[in-house]
Amino acid sequence: MNEPETKPPAPGPQNTEKAETAIEIVTCPECRRRLLTKTSMLCNWCGAKINDQDYQARAALNRLERDQQERTDLEVVIQEEAELGVLGRLRRLGKQNKASGRSDTPL
Repeated sequence: MNEPETKPPAPGPQNTEKAETAIEIVTCPECRRRLLTKTSMLCNWCGAKINDQDYQARAALNRLERDQQERTDLEVVIQEEAELGVLGRLRRLGKQNKASGRSDTPL
């Protein structure tokens, strides 16, 4: 009846490898500054090409995923405008914002 509770492992030396790879900070080989994005092929500061093949592969994958998401979002908008028309879509968005009490327009 009194079974010991199983708890997740505490953070320590055994878990540091996962944490280090998850928070990888990439710097430019030329100017040694931290890169602002993980999708750029060039340094955002000095314009030097990043020659790390692993970085380039991850950047290409990130760009591909982002592009696919943008295409999906755009297809939803196009489909909605085809069904409701532009004004119908804008009315729906206006009602949705009014109901949530949110305003996206600057004051």
